[in-house]
Amino acid sequence: MYDSEKREKLIHHFAAMTGGFLGGYAIINHCDIFGNAQTVNMIKMIKELFCGNFSVLPFLLICFLVYVAGNVFSAVSEKVFSVDPKAVSLAVTAAAVVITGLSPAVSNDYLALMPIFFAAPVQWNAFCSAAGYTSSTIFSSNNLRIATTSLTSYIMTKDEALRDKAKFYWATLLFFHIGVALSCFVSLLFSTSGIWFAFIPLFLTAFTYFYKA
Repeated sequence: MYDSEKREKLIHHFAAMTGGFLGGYAIINHCDIFGNAQTVNMIKMIKELFCGNFSVLPFLLICFLVYVAGNVFSAVSEKVFSVDPKAVSLAVTAAAVVITGLSPAVSNDYLALMPIFFAAPVQWNAFCSAAGYTSSTIFSSNNLRIATTSLTSYIMTKDEALRDKAKFYWATLLFFHIGVALSCFVSLLFSTSGIWFAFIPLFLTAFTYFYKA
């Protein structure tokens, strides 16, 4: 049994594990494409435009628009539906896993990741904070920044609040990369069919979210 703050943190960490799994799955199985974010894809759009490689531009644009659509969906659903965004995200992520798993014949790597490109921003918006800490569950750069600076500041000041902050962010990074490790393992064994194992961290997130002991 967990108090509300510990439970909130655990939900966030399991969501990070889900995000790590989907990010790792995309990179491992689809030519190093990171399905959780758009920074690299937007850079590639500009690069391919300048290099005159126009054949890939439509796919990069589709990825961009699907990711935008995921954000639009998050904003609209929060206003229209009287449902916690976390529950909506869990449903959307589950649907994305099923669609991806049932579409093994999609040969284009960008198109194969469309469900993840849509679900990732929905998760990001829903699981954007926990216990007063703002933290992404779908990528790690800012989590690493805050984990490092908080730990450094704690060592210098011995401020317990900074210690707790550092523990939260390092735990988020740990769970995210446990998800990545799981995706590596199942992808080596089952290739793209390993996507079905995303239901392990997804179930842990959903169980912790819905079970209120």
